[in-house]
Amino acid sequence: MDILLALAELAPYVQETEASDSASALIKALRQLGHRVTVAAPRTPGFEAGGLLAARRLTPLSLADGSEVNVLDGQLASGAELVLFDLPGLFDRESVYGEGREYSDNAARFAAFARAVAALVVQRKEFGKAVDVVHAHDAVACLVPLALRGQGVPVVFTIHDIERRAEFPASARSSLGFSDLSSLELAGTLSGLASAISLSSAVTSVSAHYAQEILDPARSGTLAAVLAKLPEPVLGIAGGVDYATCNPATDTALESRFDAEDPSNKGRSKVSILKKLELELAVDRPLLVALGDLGAAQGGDALFSALPELLKLDLALVVANTGPVADAERFQGLVREYSGDLACLPRVDERLARQLYAGADLALVLPGGGPGGNRQLFAQRYGAVPVAHASGAFVDAIVDADAELETGTGFLFDTLEPEALLGGLSRAFSAYGSPKFARLRRRVMRLDLAWDRPARRYVQLYRKLIPV
Repeated sequence: MDILLALAELAPYVQETEASDSASALIKALRQLGHRVTVAAPRTPGFEAGGLLAARRLTPLSLADGSEVNVLDGQLASGAELVLFDLPGLFDRESVYGEGREYSDNAARFAAFARAVAALVVQRKEFGKAVDVVHAHDAVACLVPLALRGQGVPVVFTIHDIERRAEFPASARSSLGFSDLSSLELAGTLSGLASAISLSSAVTSVSAHYAQEILDPARSGTLAAVLAKLPEPVLGIAGGVDYATCNPATDTALESRFDAEDPSNKGRSKVSILKKLELELAVDRPLLVALGDLGAAQGGDALFSALPELLKLDLALVVANTGPVADAERFQGLVREYSGDLACLPRVDERLARQLYAGADLALVLPGGGPGGNRQLFAQRYGAVPVAHASGAFVDAIVDADAELETGTGFLFDTLEPEALLGGLSRAFSAYGSPKFARLRRRVMRLDLAWDRPARRYVQLYRKLIPV
């Protein structure tokens, strides 16, 4: 098959949410299954900053409205083709979605990208290299199904996070540039996500549980009614991790390598983290890493409120922030009070995150970054038994451990409230003291978290949609 993915985030170049890792791993998995894959993305500063080499085409791409856009061609390490659309003034910014809040001109930005994708699909067909299916990802690509309407190409749209709704003001009608905007009309507003949902050939999400959650108006608002009208329900396909970059047996970022069959060297990674962060060098007590967005809505308030009780337990705690640095300030203020027991990292990159998980015994996975559960998968891969809120992909990927630790792959708690969070962590702390904890960790590390199976499910969906 000839598959075109339309997206804005792509690890390791443009990473704002978990969608970047999922897209990158899916692309690689599709290539390994033998398919031709083209990635279409707006040219953003992250590609050049990441050292990607791309060559500008001599002839600009002609769009349906008569305008033109310059195109750069490159190739990813997986062998997938990369097409970057140069859209000056629209995507040469610090963020893909917005800084603090959504950019006011997102309608014009997303529409320009969608028209460029549609023009590329038309050009490929004219050159005898027709695309079989287009897979659009998240809010930035929400207008791709609208731009491709009437082209006869099936479009799969993946909702990575229903909170990124791509809602546009009424004044944006003229900047959208489409003659028929009826698919965007939703409860008196213009919704790019509503358009994508209603016009796509199939809609998917990041897990089966999340596919059910977003049908609830309390979670999705007026979009729930749009989802309920789909002829086929939203298909939840849980992601995985790329074993080439997420593998404690080969990861050069670690103090020492280990695997599920011989995790003994994991202790050296633990010692390394304790020394690096100036925590008490007591290797027998559990090291808990709480990694994620420390914002209030993402569980940061619950964790902060639970800290005094949590630190009464005999453990070392590392609070590692992936969200705005300001959200970590209140945790940093407590480090001196709990010297030797608490460390706070206001900003964490992926390399350091892997080092933390390699040293951790337990991982509190906060939901910031999206409901896909990528961080929980990284924690499991590196032998940090996860503790997570029972929502989104966490429910699909974590089997709540029983009291005897005979079954289960982690610990779930019901609500993002201090009492519930503390209850989940207390259960995990008790499990660490059990002689059966080593068996639990081995079971967690032996889980099949590769992208091969999810990629095959996507391929099966693509084939179902391609006209005979």
